[in-house]
Amino acid sequence: MREVVKAVIHKDHKYLLQLRDNDPAISYPDTWSLFGGEVDEGESFEEALKRELEEELSWCPDRLICLAKSSNKKVNCNITFYLVHCEVPKESLVLGEGQDMDWYTLEEIISLLNTPDLINNIINKAARHLGR
Repeated sequence: MREVVKAVIHKDHKYLLQLRDNDPAISYPDTWSLFGGEVDEGESFEEALKRELEEELSWCPDRLICLAKSSNKKVNCNITFYLVHCEVPKESLVLGEGQDMDWYTLEEIISLLNTPDLINNIINKAARHLGR
């Protein structure tokens, strides 16, 4: 199974989501999801996530906190989720992949129609971890 890393990026009681490309060749096309991607051979999970965030947002966080691990049999991968605090101004993040990005509260994420079920669960876990 492929190894995938995802970032639960938070700032000011909101979470950053990416609207994935509308490409049927990718998993979960045209849905709001978390930033991240596949771990390349020889990379640690943390190195992979930092590389992915640099590619997708032109930003590399200083600190990653492992939040949860999950298996997704639908797309044949293991996913490791990291909690990441965004310490830079929101305007300095540059979308390098996907159709769009936006910041959402927990309540707004729950009301989004086009998110994989796992996203709501992991954001809820992150909110509990943060004491929200």
